[in-house]
Amino acid sequence: MHPTRGPKPDEAGSLPDTCFIRFLASVKPTPAPTPVPLHEDRLFRAFVMISSALGIGGVVSSLTLLSSGPNGFEFHWSNLALPAFLIGALLSTGYWWIVFRMSSRSTVAEQKFLTIASILMLVLGVVAFLYPIRFIPQQKRADVIIGLSAAILVLGTIGYIIYSLVHWLEQDSEEGPPEGPDGAA
Repeated sequence: MHPTRGPKPDEAGSLPDTCFIRFLASVKPTPAPTPVPLHEDRLFRAFVMISSALGIGGVVSSLTLLSSGPNGFEFHWSNLALPAFLIGALLSTGYWWIVFRMSSRSTVAEQKFLTIASILMLVLGVVAFLYPIRFIPQQKRADVIIGLSAAILVLGTIGYIIYSLVHWLEQDSEEGPPEGPDGAA
């Protein structure tokens, strides 16, 4: 760089402040808002309820479209698909409404009701998962059952890992924030 070009150092030997640097120095960081627990966040609740309603509605409506074909099951349009979609979506929305409503309460009767609702949803999910097996030809059924068993094992393992991770993170957050080097939080 040519010695006569570019910014000139001031008497202390550093470059002079620019307007942008002074502006950045004058901006005070705003404190972060206190986090809202996920089960109380309206946007999170809406996202969970809508996405689950679409997914479960799609599963239930697809079950009405199944029929037996020469090579196994086939999908054919049925007028029951739209009402089934609505029933599945309402069932899912109702379930999440119960979960979010009961998660803030701790009475034994309400926890028992939530447990029964969760078991019912689990049973309905397994039935919806296994229902198409009846349309698979007998000679291919053993291979399909082996594949489904492997899928259940893998998904169950992933579910257990997620459950353990969430439990570990919740346990860690209950202990409080880590302390700094001087002993203060």
